[in-house]
Amino acid sequence: MSCSVRDVESSQLPPCEDCLFMHALRANYQAAIWRRSLQSQPFVANPTDCGWMTDEDGKLAVNWMRGSPAPDAVMQLLSCKCVRSCELPKCTCLSNGLKCTDMCRLQTCQNKAIEEEPVAQQSDSESDVDDIEED
Repeated sequence: MSCSVRDVESSQLPPCEDCLFMHALRANYQAAIWRRSLQSQPFVANPTDCGWMTDEDGKLAVNWMRGSPAPDAVMQLLSCKCVRSCELPKCTCLSNGLKCTDMCRLQTCQNKAIEEEPVAQQSDSESDVDDIEED
């Protein structure tokens, strides 16, 4: 089965190592609670240090990963098939918490990443001239 670059969707990415690590933290936390279940006053660690986070409402939510789900080169190839607007639940970029890329069909959506202006850097040849003049 061949797949063109435009057919790559974020939902097709496999789970990353970071997701596995966060899942192991949550499983270890649960096992620690079960292991101490017969104690009258068991020590229970803070769940936000063990793979969970608190959402806007203060409720406990799963922290799926700490970093990016894939290398930047792969992230730039992801695309959604939105035609008129990028909205939940149709936009696969939005539903996976990602910004739309240049590979997305709709090029004028509000979910695009804001590009920063590159900072001009001094070239190596200019710095070599400065070193010679200082000697």
